[in-house]
Amino acid sequence: MIFIKSVKFILKFLLFIIFITTLYFLTAYSLTFLLSTKGENKKKKDQTIYILYDSMHSDIVLEIKSINNKKLKTKPVSFSRDREGYLSFGWGDKETYLNTPTWNDIQLSTSLKALFINTPSLMHVTFYKNIHRFKNIKTIKLSQEGKEVLESSILKSFNLESNNSYKGYGKDDFFYPSIYNYNLFNTCNTWTGDRLREANVSMSYWTPLSSTVIDSLP
Repeated sequence: MIFIKSVKFILKFLLFIIFITTLYFLTAYSLTFLLSTKGENKKKKDQTIYILYDSMHSDIVLEIKSINNKKLKTKPVSFSRDREGYLSFGWGDKETYLNTPTWNDIQLSTSLKALFINTPSLMHVTFYKNIHRFKNIKTIKLSQEGKEVLESSILKSFNLESNNSYKGYGKDDFFYPSIYNYNLFNTCNTWTGDRLREANVSMSYWTPLSSTVIDSLP
């Protein structure tokens, strides 16, 4: 009898997990058909930014010489301020970032903790001399006003009161503390979507996956 009850409990739990997972993905993809727009199309778009992405993650990329926000150029990313090239800005779970150089290195315990607990987060800043060698990259045009809003929004994601930093995966990237917490509903890709939406880019109302960011773009 106890065995049968245990089996029933496990089956119900598995069905619940399947239901929640299905609902999560269906909601995410359904919202890509409902885009948030704020009139950016009426303004002249002469500023270029990029989205660098893979199957799991997305970053916002700015050309260094085009960055107008002096604070963003010098603090906390001073390691690249005098170089010509591009800066990639990404956000994510602290433990995942620091202990997962590639997606093959990620541990189940790390993923579960990041998804179901409000965990500390980091900003990941990477210098690239050239980004056009990447296959998975999207080009976006913004107005001058939209670009300034985007830069300010990225800067506000850093914990500017902290002087801590962490070595990245190579000599051209570093991690910095962020003010946000990571969880199932606030993922690395919702960060990208939120920043773009604030800059008046047409974007899904919720972008937990890299594909929901990219599918929202033309």
